[in-house]
Amino acid sequence: MALQAGTYVMMINSATGFLAGQLQISNPNYVQDEKFEQTLGGATELERTLLTDPALTITPRVHAYALVSAGERSFGGLLSGVDFERERKIVTFFEKVREGRLPNNDQEVIVGQSMARNLGVGVGDELVYLGSAKEGGIAALALTVSGIFNSGQAEVDRTMTFADISAVQNAFALGDEVHQFVGKVTQVEDVDAKVAALQAQLGSRALVRGWSEFMPDVVQSIELDRVGGRLVFAAILILVSFSVINTFLMVVFERTREFGMLLSIGMRPGLIARQILVEALYMWGLGAGIGSLLALMVVMILLQVGIPVAGLEELAETFYIEDRIYPAVQWQSLVVAPLILLAGTQLAGLFAMLRIRRLRPVTAMRAE
Repeated sequence: MALQAGTYVMMINSATGFLAGQLQISNPNYVQDEKFEQTLGGATELERTLLTDPALTITPRVHAYALVSAGERSFGGLLSGVDFERERKIVTFFEKVREGRLPNNDQEVIVGQSMARNLGVGVGDELVYLGSAKEGGIAALALTVSGIFNSGQAEVDRTMTFADISAVQNAFALGDEVHQFVGKVTQVEDVDAKVAALQAQLGSRALVRGWSEFMPDVVQSIELDRVGGRLVFAAILILVSFSVINTFLMVVFERTREFGMLLSIGMRPGLIARQILVEALYMWGLGAGIGSLLALMVVMILLQVGIPVAGLEELAETFYIEDRIYPAVQWQSLVVAPLILLAGTQLAGLFAMLRIRRLRPVTAMRAE
């Protein structure tokens, strides 16, 4: 269960850490059709409010579709204005620039490898962007390619470019407006609580969404795997529980003469059954305690070293994930199995009690 939970954390971090972030704040209408004019006004003041939360890291983004030209070649693309320094605290996308470097001023841009190849440009070449400003005028921008990225996703590498947010805002007449804030919290498990708190704080001014809302495919993958894991875990627990019950029944058969002697000297069947239940409880405590301690030791070791998986190195390079699987310690991992086994041992004791109530002292004492 700990390894399964650790895999889910890795999946979530991989999906949100690529480019989307763990939560997004945007104009409610922008979520529906992502039109250019559907922005968040007063972005500076809103950002100042959001930055007061120490558990939340955020960064603004603007997005504008434009015609990208280099010489006689032109292609349609998406120009995203970002704060590169703050983006690197939230997503890993900008760590994968294969050629050149990230922009360090508002005159530079990074482009995808496929777009660079289609336009026939390299580091140091100039790109011209033509689009529509927010008020309907012509937006024109000339930027120098400072770097070329290869995200491993063809659609991203073919259509997306990234420049300094101030350059895009000025060129497209956005003023103090952005399309969204992308955020990350200290613990991914706290995203839903943080989303609810931010939504209550911002009200109808903006829509706050957690990763589970804008990445339903990840949620479905996790739920599907969780159901399969529960079925396997349930099958294992059923087998173990029946093994415990079988062991207890054998113990009762072997102690038939003892129980017959106790009944013959006047001990009530209920007291004998209670003794069996207490024995079952002690057996459960000893077994569950030792087993949980050993399991916890193994989990703590794996938290430090991880489990290498053949072939994961290539996936880690492409999809920005860890090259090892690390477990995640959760209370369910330590509590669920022992509690089910407790029920199994007590059930075994109840079966024994039913047999004891049917014993006759004389017959029982003659048993071999």
